[in-house]
Amino acid sequence: MDDFLRDIQVDVFKEWILLQKKDNLQMTLSQDRGTILIKNQYSESHIHFYDMNIIEFSVINLSKNETEFYLHFQFKNIKHATELFHEMLETIDQFTNKPMLKVLLTCTGGLTTGYFADRINEVVKLLDMDIHVDAVSYSNLYKEGENYDMIMLAPQISYMYAKTREILKKQIVLKIPPAVFAKYDVKKILSIIEEERYIKKTLLTGNHQPLKAKNIKATDQKILCLALIRNSQRVHIVYRLYGEKNQILEDNEIIKPTLSLQDYYAVIDGMIAQYPDIQVIGLCTPGIIDDESIGSMGVGELKEIDIKRDLTSRYQQKFIFNNDANTIAFGYYHSQDECSSLSFIFQPVTSFAGSGHIINDQLILGHHHIAGEVQYLPLSYSQDVLELHKTPQGAIEALAKTVSSIIGLIDPQMIVICCFLITDIEELKREIEKYIPKTYIPKMVLIDDLQEYMLLGTLLLCQQG
Repeated sequence: MDDFLRDIQVDVFKEWILLQKKDNLQMTLSQDRGTILIKNQYSESHIHFYDMNIIEFSVINLSKNETEFYLHFQFKNIKHATELFHEMLETIDQFTNKPMLKVLLTCTGGLTTGYFADRINEVVKLLDMDIHVDAVSYSNLYKEGENYDMIMLAPQISYMYAKTREILKKQIVLKIPPAVFAKYDVKKILSIIEEERYIKKTLLTGNHQPLKAKNIKATDQKILCLALIRNSQRVHIVYRLYGEKNQILEDNEIIKPTLSLQDYYAVIDGMIAQYPDIQVIGLCTPGIIDDESIGSMGVGELKEIDIKRDLTSRYQQKFIFNNDANTIAFGYYHSQDECSSLSFIFQPVTSFAGSGHIINDQLILGHHHIAGEVQYLPLSYSQDVLELHKTPQGAIEALAKTVSSIIGLIDPQMIVICCFLITDIEELKREIEKYIPKTYIPKMVLIDDLQEYMLLGTLLLCQQG
């Protein structure tokens, strides 16, 4: 499209947005006409218009002070832009149509707290309070807990308070007083909730300072690195553009409830528009990646398409695709100088674990690129492994058996683990000692932030590829 016509269409799109008035939203245009502010009591959203027809959408959840939706894209046509705007409105509606504060009660089986939750919600409805209460068994707490603002433990599991606070770092965690629970005292529990909801917690964020690799060399080419990160609520595409001397030229991310191929297009198109001399694009993603395709991604719409084929046929740049666990292992390995062999294990709550391995300074992929697919290990567990992943005790059992298998097969100098249910590495080591003599257990490290290892690993693998 001619740049002049695109400029006109962007102006038309801006005016169209301002016509989309909704009763529960305040929409204003800044004096310089460069920003549209959309606000209600639950969220604050911005639409920024930049040079080269770059548009930025962001939605902030005011109750959590967190960005829930973020896009930075180059305008292509009205249809695509309006689709993205409606996605943003859907995110805003989620905050508007649901209570500002979500509370989760938990006990051993979830029955008594379920009854208590029903009684609380009846009173909340009568009083028209912006609170909703659910109940869950303790075995499902860590799978569900990230979706709530406040966690309240019944007296019979109050001994898990410290552990729960360690794991659910972003939530307010409270113990229900025994007298309140015994009487199902709705008035008192609501007063506790109201008192505690306004105590602002300091949210723990990962260290996103760019990592430096040992012995990294300049390749005299621009490399765009993209990494997909999932959690229970949102999908992130973090992306970084490295210059010819490995300097960071751009550093940004997309945050959405769901992900489609169009989101990748938006990032890549926007970067190429600003930096047409990008030569290499690297993607770090879940899945089994071979020379032909990417399988087992398990991410929304991407499960149904051949992302490798679609991207390579659309763009002229060279693409390098790598599995996320392998990429993290490679990035971590090159960020330290302690060892020549290590294994990385990522054990999420809702899916199978994955691992990546460096042996004698080399990343091991395997003949079919399934090296590190922990799900194929014929291990014996006390129950279904995905059920084990939901609780700290189960996570320790599953990880101990995975780690023991890796030690027995590879015997790495270091094992790096990411599992948010594990907070005490010594507890995990004691479980491993049931299967492996203590002498043979290597140094073990817990990490809780994967982003920088993904981006560094993607850069280095692109340079190798």
